[in-house]
Amino acid sequence: MKKGFRSKSSIKLNNGKRIGLALYGNPNLFPVFYFHGWPGSRLELKNIPLNKKKCNIIALERPGYGLSDPIRGFKILDWPKIVLEVADKLNLKKFSIIGASGGAPFASACGYSIKNKRLKSVAIVCGIAPYNTKGMDKGKIGLLIQMGKKPIVSWLLFNFIRTRLLNSDIERSFMKWKKKILLPKSDLKLFDKTRGVKLIKNFQEAIRNGISGVYRDAKLYGSDWNFDLKNVKKKFFIWHGTQDYTVPPITSNYYKKKLKNKEIFLKTNEGHFSICYKYMNEVIRQVSE
Repeated sequence: MKKGFRSKSSIKLNNGKRIGLALYGNPNLFPVFYFHGWPGSRLELKNIPLNKKKCNIIALERPGYGLSDPIRGFKILDWPKIVLEVADKLNLKKFSIIGASGGAPFASACGYSIKNKRLKSVAIVCGIAPYNTKGMDKGKIGLLIQMGKKPIVSWLLFNFIRTRLLNSDIERSFMKWKKKILLPKSDLKLFDKTRGVKLIKNFQEAIRNGISGVYRDAKLYGSDWNFDLKNVKKKFFIWHGTQDYTVPPITSNYYKKKLKNKEIFLKTNEGHFSICYKYMNEVIRQVSE
């Protein structure tokens, strides 16, 4: 990795826009880009017990999240170009990608668009699928898809939530979130106060400078991705928990049917959060080898 970037929290693109990032692990190891969920930020992995001696993770924030500047008219297929530009600035000759939850469309877009050997492999962890996929109308992702199709309502609601979240007590916000949201036992056991505070801080960071990122992605999730994975040759690793109440595990069938070169890992009794917590180091190992 190019010298001097280890301490930076953003990178300036050629168009003048900045992309937020966080670096985790050993910079001498194989680099892996991490794409956060919804809402999420470069801080998302602070809630995961990473083996930092055995990973080199570059967590990027999409436009409008955290430290990343908004980009007017940004679409899913614009993301691979940004990733390649960041890779150039970091002097990365080769890399892999992990997309978690709402980061899945953007990881998939990279697998579709980056056809040379520079992109080694892609992992999708508890990832969403296109809006018309079976199961995408269920769980919490189903509610988000509906919100994305109501731009005025979602704009008002997201701004209201942002104001409350940024001005509330973090511990109290977590307890309210934990009581309101339906979680499987594996996720409930995971979220003690310490991890809960980190979760809320990640949410806060996502919207620190506005809702443009979360608002745009909600609309993108409810729209066509405008690419098809059926002819993609890149190796994909698909991970999902059978007790995921946020993104139903049946959505993994989309990747199973579309992708030619893939391995599927369905983990019994794991939820949306617990599968990341328990298996992220294994996912990193897979895409790094």
